[in-house]
Parts: sequence; C-alpha cells; structure tokens
Amino acid sequence: MGGALVPRHLFLILILMFSLVPLSFAVSCICGSKVACGAYCDIGSDCCSNSCDTSTKKCIDCLPIGASCAGTMGVCCDGLTCSPGGKCIDATQITAPGSWSNGIYVWSALAVLIACSFLGLAYMAAKLFELAVLDAWVKIELGELVNGMVIAGFCISLLAITDNAAQFLSGSPNVISAAHGFMQTLYSDGHTLYKQLAVAYFNIAKTASYSYTTGTSIMGLATVSLSASPASGMSPLVSEVGQALDAVANFMLLAAAQAAFLQFFNTAVVVMLPVAIFLRSFSFTRRMGATLLAAVITVSVIYPSSLLISQEVYGTFASSLKTEFAKIEVTPVENPPTTDIVCNPLMQMFVQSPLPFLGGEIGWWVVVCLPTCTAAAILSFGSGFGTCMKTCYDVISTTFMIIKAIFPIILNAVVFQHTIDKLQPGNLIEGYYEPLQQYALPAVAKFSVLSIVAFLIPIIISLSLLRNLAAAFGGETQLYGLSKLV
Repeated sequence: MGGALVPRHLFLILILMFSLVPLSFAVSCICGSKVACGAYCDIGSDCCSNSCDTSTKKCIDCLPIGASCAGTMGVCCDGLTCSPGGKCIDATQITAPGSWSNGIYVWSALAVLIACSFLGLAYMAAKLFELAVLDAWVKIELGELVNGMVIAGFCISLLAITDNAAQFLSGSPNVISAAHGFMQTLYSDGHTLYKQLAVAYFNIAKTASYSYTTGTSIMGLATVSLSASPASGMSPLVSEVGQALDAVANFMLLAAAQAAFLQFFNTAVVVMLPVAIFLRSFSFTRRMGATLLAAVITVSVIYPSSLLISQEVYGTFASSLKTEFAKIEVTPVENPPTTDIVCNPLMQMFVQSPLPFLGGEIGWWVVVCLPTCTAAAILSFGSGFGTCMKTCYDVISTTFMIIKAIFPIILNAVVFQHTIDKLQPGNLIEGYYEPLQQYALPAVAKFSVLSIVAFLIPIIISLSLLRNLAAAFGGETQLYGLSKLV
C-alpha cells in the first residue's frame, strides 16, 4: 500500500506544478520581441520597461492621451502628463502650483458672496436691534453691490463684444492684438524709410567730403599744386538728412514702445479685471476698485480701439507714403576711373621702391645700381664702381623726376577732371537736392505727423474716457498728474 501511495502523491504534485506554469507565464512579457504581455499585464507585467495597453494586451512605448496612468500603468507620452485624476492629459493644461492668479476669478465671485453674507448679517442685526441707521446703510451698500455686479457684467460683456468684433473685422484674436499689429506696421514703414534715408546719407556724405590734391614739379625748379572739393557745398544737406534720420528713429522708438505697452496690457488685463471686481465689492476699497475697473476698460478696449481709429487715418496715406519711400534715390557714388591703377600694389611698390626703409629713387638706386655696378666693377677688375653708381643715380633720379612731373598731369586730366564733370552744380542739384526735396523730406514730414497723430488720438481719447468711466463706476475722478493733460 505504501509503495502505491508514493506515485499517487507524486502524480498529484506534478499536476499541481504543471497547472501553475501557465499562470507564471501569464504575468511576464517577452523582452526580446515585446509582443503580447499576457492576460494579466495590466495588473503586474513590466512590459520590459514599457507600458501595457489594457485593451490590446500589447506592450507600447508610452500611454496616449486619455489613458489611465494611475499606479504602475505606465508612463505618459511626450507632451503629456499624468493628471491628479489618473489620466494622461496635455501638459500645457496643468497650471503651475502656487500661482496666486490661478483662481482669481473664483476669489472675485467669493468676494461678492462674502459681501452679500456680510450685508445679510448686518441687515438681521439692524432688524433685531431696530437700528435705523444700520438698516439704511445696509440698503445703500446692497444697492452699491448690485451696481458693482452690473458694472462687472458690463465690463466683461464689453471685453467679449470688442474681441469678437476684432476677430470679425481684422482676424486678430482680440482688439489689443489688432492694435499691436498696427504698431508693427507703423514700425516696419519707419524702418523702410530709415533704410532709404541711410543709403542717401551715405552717398551724400561721401560726395560732400570728396576732395583731391594734385601737384607737379617743373624740372625741380618750381612746383605747382591744385586742391579742390567740388561738392563741399552739400555739407548742410548732410546735416538735414541726419536730422531726418534721427526723427524717423524717434518715431520708430515710439511705435515700438506702444507695441510693448499693448503686450503688457494684453497680459495684465487677465489679472486686473478680477482684482478690480474684488475691490469693488467692499465699501472700504470701492473707489479703488471702480477706478481700476475704469483703467481696465481703458487699456483693454478704449486705447486699442483708438489706435485702430488712428490706423484708418494712417491707411489713407499709407500707399502714397510707401511710393514716396521707394523714390528716395540719390546718385550713387562710384570710385573715380583708373582707381585700380592708382591703388595697384605695383604702383605703390614703384613709388615706395622694393625696399620699404628706403623709399623712392634712393631705394630703386640701391636695388638697380648696386648689383649692376658691382658686376661691372668685377668684370673691369675693380675699377669704375663709384662712377657707375653716380651715373646710375642720375639716370634713376631723372626718370623719377620725369614720371613725377607727368603723372599728376595725366591723373588730373583723366581721373580728377572726370569726377569734376560729374560734380557740376547742375548734376548735384539733379542727383541729390531734387530727390531729397521732392520725396525724402516730404516723406519724413508725413511720417512724423502721422506718427504723432497715431500717438495723440488714443492718448486724448483714453484719458478723457478714463475720467468719465471712473466717475460712472464710482471711482476717483481726480487722477493726479493725468487730469491736467486733458
């Protein structure tokens, strides 16, 4: 009996072991091919350091958006993050913790509820203790609170309506972005004008500063020299173009500054509006909140809308103004003819000689005569070296004298005379004065006036309506410093 029981127990043990084998394979994956994870991959498989898709039971590199990422379910794909609810969501939807402005609209609504609760308690106290003064104060404050809610609704609705109108009319996301686009256009036009003036300034300055000096020697007995600056009379024109450049640069800076302010307003209004509503809800900060609400409407609606009015004014002149920009062209300055010959290194070597420490005829006398006379003295057994050096020097110096006397005459006839012909008064007026008088200076004047108008119209409208809105909302109307500007 005992011998028969052992195989039976062994058989039961083997059956139990083989029944557990598939279970052990079900909770592991094949790391080599990363195929099926098994029936239990969603509760235990490591998927070879990847993630397990619970629907297909396949190993995947990362979890897609909307997938569950709680516990050991896997890692969300790039650009996604695991939300507190255990789902993979877009990482940009998670706001940074600790930012005081995250729930600012909630705090504004809470401020209204707190004010209502406070007024309710005050009203009950007035009825309980029969305090007529407190009852009257509660009614006044309740009316102000209702007014504040109406004003807040008006401000929010005005912002939404203005932004929708901007999207419909200009395609911009809001009115501030549309005004910012106008400032960029104004800056770009100023930059185009500035480049045209800069090229004209370079050519005029180069022409006005052109001068030359030429001289010749008459056999070493007399020297004649001639100096001239044929276009020096254009020096005042250089100053005028320089002032035009400064004016255009200043208005470009003004346009860039307004664009920067619009960018700031576009971000600040998100915080300023709920803060203003919060402050407007309490009696002790009501005037401050009302003034801040007026400022929010001014910088987010009135000021950019006024800039768009200026854009319409500017647009009527923009096409003709750009046409004048393109016509600002003065005669380009070219180098005189034969400049390559005069500035050629070989010509410089001839004037300076191959020996830089011995220039002119002395250098050439050493270079040419010394080896020649030395060879002649060797052939004549040492005689005649001094005579040869003196005779050779006379030849070199005479040659230099003739060249120095003739070359300036040729240079004046070929080079300088050609330049003088181009710089005659008629050519200067036609090539420089007329383009600047007809196109450049009028374009600068128009651009300056339009830039001033584009700046003053929004400022005047904004400051005027700021005071009116502040008074309508129950805020401070005497804005120190600003009230004197209007």
